[in-house]
Amino acid sequence: MEQKTKLTRRSFIGGAAALAAGAAAGLAGCAANGQQATEGKAGTTESWDEEFDVVVCGAGIAGLAAAITVAVEGDGASCLLMEKEPSPNGNSPFCAGSMLYCDDADAFMTYLDAMIGDSTPDDVKRAFAEELTHNLTWLYDLGAKEEWLEVGPPDDVKLGEWPELPNDNTYGRIKFKTDGDGPKHVFQFFLDTMQSHADAVTYRTSTAMESLVQDPQTKTILGVVDTDGKRYKANKGVIVCTGGFESDADMLYNYTGVKGVFPYAGKANTGDGHRACMKVGADFWHMAGGAQYWMALRDLENTEFVSTVWNFTTKQHGITVGVNGRRFYQDYDACSCPTTPYAEADSDPKLNVGYRHGITQFGGNWTHLPFPEKAWFVFDAEGLAAGAFPEDKSADPVADGWALSAASIEELAEAIEVPSDELAKTVGQWNDYCERGEDLAFYRPADTLQPVKTPPFYAMVCVPAMLNTDGGPVRGPHAEVLDPFGEPIPHLYTAGEFGSVWGHLYQGTGNVGECAAFGRISARSALAN
Repeated sequence: MEQKTKLTRRSFIGGAAALAAGAAAGLAGCAANGQQATEGKAGTTESWDEEFDVVVCGAGIAGLAAAITVAVEGDGASCLLMEKEPSPNGNSPFCAGSMLYCDDADAFMTYLDAMIGDSTPDDVKRAFAEELTHNLTWLYDLGAKEEWLEVGPPDDVKLGEWPELPNDNTYGRIKFKTDGDGPKHVFQFFLDTMQSHADAVTYRTSTAMESLVQDPQTKTILGVVDTDGKRYKANKGVIVCTGGFESDADMLYNYTGVKGVFPYAGKANTGDGHRACMKVGADFWHMAGGAQYWMALRDLENTEFVSTVWNFTTKQHGITVGVNGRRFYQDYDACSCPTTPYAEADSDPKLNVGYRHGITQFGGNWTHLPFPEKAWFVFDAEGLAAGAFPEDKSADPVADGWALSAASIEELAEAIEVPSDELAKTVGQWNDYCERGEDLAFYRPADTLQPVKTPPFYAMVCVPAMLNTDGGPVRGPHAEVLDPFGEPIPHLYTAGEFGSVWGHLYQGTGNVGECAAFGRISARSALAN
């Protein structure tokens, strides 16, 4: 089925207003803040097009994990897995594919608590940590072979993301190998596994959720309506796994304060699940969280990334300035390109630097920065020779539209339309820092202090880029969605990045690990109804 309608912000506001007016007038049979529930015989809802035990919305890793769990553990329960696109187009097919796991939940809880603190309650963190201990064995139970997998603790500086924190060595990663005869990515393994259970899971693509159906008295979620108006009854529960809102510019600005964002992954995560859950009374958390933002390199027309590999960077070979010609942040800005380890074990994180999945040290706290819509990466001839632009992308980045060049900093400033005196002052100060061996403005690592003094000089466009958002409905320890008063909305559950547990700092591989863990938890909670 082709998607024919789209729930826009205007239509949502209009619908909410109409519901509020109806409630004020005392209309019966309307679900508060939700889809109308038409009462039939014996108080049951009529006019369902199809009926299932569990309906899962979104076929990323979280939705696949939930559907697989229904199939394997549901004792004959039926499941509808709805996917908005012809094929999944959120983050799951594009992610690095590493899945977090741990062997000792108590030890990992210490690390997890240091990372995310009270931004996520202890009972939710505990449920997460305990379920992570089953991620590896679950893959084997589903048929994964040992020779397909790379399994182990973080073994290099790109994976050991928070060495300052206690018990930072109590987790590991699982990744499918790209060679051999097995699946080459965890998403493909889950997709293949789900499709092998066609007797239990009905998989529908191009079937987007538009709204939830809610009983007006009990607030119980009864089912789902898609954008074609088809109604699917869910006898035991609905699990929403629709990912984030990284492709909804209005939501990004309203919740994170950043404009002009370009996501690295798919374009289908537009906040559909967020709006549906808002309408049935869900509370929300972690809306500013996620793997975001960094100033990524684009072509001069701002139509293409230099690299679609999210952890790519060459910006240790120059400096980044705003449209005012000034440096404005610690511009060695990629979590997966450390020239040295992020930090020493047990060191003080308030004094350390590094860009870790878009989170940076700012005034002693680690947080997301509200980046500008546009900046410029400035480097010189020696920076270019050192790798400021990848040769395999273009032998002549100026001729191919990736960069501007000039014989002097003043001429470069004119070409990129920034104040000439400001850019000259910034470059001069930077070169002084390089000579001293210390960046006194933003404390970049000493081995990234590449001077900008040898003509010709170059500039490339930078824009705020991201992987994913993590905000969404507040999730309880059983993956239940909570309302603003801490009460569960009956028969409504979430998994994955949609209302993620990662409310403060983030550990690489954590979202995929969470997709599997809470995918299972959500399915088991629904099946228990």
